[in-house]
Amino acid sequence: MDRNKIFVVLRITAALAVWFAVFKLYGYFIDPHLEGVLPVTVRMIISSMVVPYTVGLGLFYIMVRTIPAPQGIETRQKLGAGSIVRFFVIQTGLSFPCMVAVTVISKILGLEITGMTVSDLFGNLWFYLVLLLVFNPVFEELLFRKLVLGRLGCLGEKGAVICSAVLFALPHVVSQGVAQMFYTFMLGLVWGYVTLRSGRLWPVVVLHSLSNVYCAYLPMIASQIHPALSVVYTMGTMAVMLPLTIVMLTGMKQKKRDLFINN
Repeated sequence: MDRNKIFVVLRITAALAVWFAVFKLYGYFIDPHLEGVLPVTVRMIISSMVVPYTVGLGLFYIMVRTIPAPQGIETRQKLGAGSIVRFFVIQTGLSFPCMVAVTVISKILGLEITGMTVSDLFGNLWFYLVLLLVFNPVFEELLFRKLVLGRLGCLGEKGAVICSAVLFALPHVVSQGVAQMFYTFMLGLVWGYVTLRSGRLWPVVVLHSLSNVYCAYLPMIASQIHPALSVVYTMGTMAVMLPLTIVMLTGMKQKKRDLFINN
């Protein structure tokens, strides 16, 4: 990798560090002083929505705005409902087993498992419905797939997708733990690929929202109904999604090979 490419990656990494630092510093130094002054939901909205995507996103954009965004690939694939379903299966088949495996290993090793809990989710249900199903899918994809991925084009398509997935995963290890880092890295690979192939942001916004439903809401709902149901849900996902993903990826690879031979 030449110096210019390294410099681009370092600038984007530094900008993301500033974006994340704004979010964390607000939580450490300002938000505690608002306890008892503002309602809890208002504080959560300011901390999780307003601050990172006004001040934080603004500083990020200032730091990367002069980095050119390449035009990308010329041939775009139209994604319909069938494609969205296919990529949903693939993203789940790749990410869910990683999250489960790392979580199990962490429990065996006695490591602390952080992240959103059942009480967090259902104690502030409407807030998390908006945050995880609408707000985060839109603004995180705008940040990581539009601004970050779009400025990593100098690395080539494969390099841009991998690097953007790493940068997407790193903040999650701080805020939600190691299992979420591996989980979000695999999601970042799929969403980066879909963004480049479609040339659109809306497919990954939909996939992001579906991922939050399937991998956050449904497992917690299952555990609330009965702990055994949560185990059935997890094992069923592993048994169905992983084999389907292997079949679909094999088919996509074969189709790509056939197109290359025919051309």
